[in-house]
Amino acid sequence: MERQEVLNYIKEKSSKDIYYEYLIGQKVWYFDNFSGDVDYDDFKKYISRKLDIPFNNISIVGSAKTKFSFSPLKNFKEFNDESDFDLIIVSKKDFTSLWDAYREVSQETFLHGFKWKSANIFNGFISVKDDDETYGNKVLQTWQRKILDFKAELQLKFNITHEVNYRIYADWESVQDYHIKGIAKLKDNASEIN
Repeated sequence: MERQEVLNYIKEKSSKDIYYEYLIGQKVWYFDNFSGDVDYDDFKKYISRKLDIPFNNISIVGSAKTKFSFSPLKNFKEFNDESDFDLIIVSKKDFTSLWDAYREVSQETFLHGFKWKSANIFNGFISVKDDDETYGNKVLQTWQRKILDFKAELQLKFNITHEVNYRIYADWESVQDYHIKGIAKLKDNASEIN
């Protein structure tokens, strides 16, 4: 699908329709164009096994999924060499464990990025970067080691040449709320673009 077709679809459809079609659907633009003959189900099974997350609690989002960024700030930017490969992981267990770890750290010392981390948690997700400080916290250290190994294996096994980012959501309601809010802003932007 080309940019104008996507813009037309976004202008015409409801935020929920767009969420279902482009963000939760099974079509992945990246696999069709960058990564050869990758099967999305095999990809999700691999993540499910590696991270002990149910198969249906994994999804790709962003421009790797759709070819164009749906971030309201990126103005339908097309996927390119600098783009990231974004994953949704829904795991109440991991979300709660990491939230508890950050709470523990913040009670003992200054937590870098507190405002950003707390805003994310308020929106029902946690994003841990590869270079985030762990403060000697065992949960954060274990998670960071686990995810670094996982991301390296994932990129090799599925021929992903772009940086892999992820968010851990507490539940699917949080995923839907966050993305539908972004899509509503995107629809406003789309109405101003020809």
